[in-house]
Amino acid sequence: MPERKCRTAAPPTVCKRKPVSKPIEKITGSISHPAPTGNQKLRVNSYGVVNIGRTLFSLTMRMGGRDVVAAWDQEGVMFANTEGEIIAEYAWPSEGTGYLGISKSLTRFGR
Repeated sequence: MPERKCRTAAPPTVCKRKPVSKPIEKITGSISHPAPTGNQKLRVNSYGVVNIGRTLFSLTMRMGGRDVVAAWDQEGVMFANTEGEIIAEYAWPSEGTGYLGISKSLTRFGR
């Protein structure tokens, strides 16, 4: 790594550059304004729920605190764990729906 002179009082000394660290990825449990299609890593809250747009989607309390990947398109939204196993898959609800329970899921893990 190249060395540079430190900007300190006399006499000048040689400083080594600090390695640049990667920014920490902040993972939340919600997507406020989802694009028409996309995917994002989310953290399930302690009640087993994630929020996309204005709708809460239930993924079971067992998933509480874990990271999941949400992938969505015009048809609906699919949630998978970090190993790629599908946890739940939902069709987009009608406008104004605030909550979808796991029983409304088209596909569920272990079913």
